[in-house]
Amino acid sequence: MRLPSLTRFFAVLALTAVVAGCATPQYQTTVRLIPPADAQGRACVAGCETQKIACQTDCQARYQACSAAIEPQVEARYTEALQQYALELRHYAAALRHYELQMQLNWWYGPSFHHPYWMQPFPVFPPPYREPVMPTREGVRAHLVKSNCQEDCGCLPAYDSCFVGCGGQRVSETVCTRNCPPAK
Repeated sequence: MRLPSLTRFFAVLALTAVVAGCATPQYQTTVRLIPPADAQGRACVAGCETQKIACQTDCQARYQACSAAIEPQVEARYTEALQQYALELRHYAAALRHYELQMQLNWWYGPSFHHPYWMQPFPVFPPPYREPVMPTREGVRAHLVKSNCQEDCGCLPAYDSCFVGCGGQRVSETVCTRNCPPAK
């Protein structure tokens, strides 16, 4: 009795070691901006900074306006989501009743060794549906805002190219942060 459980333990231990050895390294990229050394380059970079702030301010204002314009649609979409939820809930309840019926029939027929082949218990399958999640107004609103409003207007890439155009340097460094391969 003791030998199979020890064998199982060592098999699980070996499998864990293999899986841990196969972990994929994870990397993180950081960006450093090195400003130009001369005064003219620094003044140019200050202009880039002003453009970036103006771009971000304009982008934020457009995002807020878009978010406010979404409000009239929220109630209609929320009503649609509730109707879809009710339909999914009915499908889930029917699947659950079918599953419970399968379980009752298997109990009724009992263990399979008591019956001839044609009276074997039915295979029992778990319900095919996950329990549906009731929608919320805020969730519907967040989905509408995410799909219709642009939060990132590309201000940072434009700033980076302006910064480099002024004589600055953009240095990207990728560093392993987890499950790193051994140094050579």
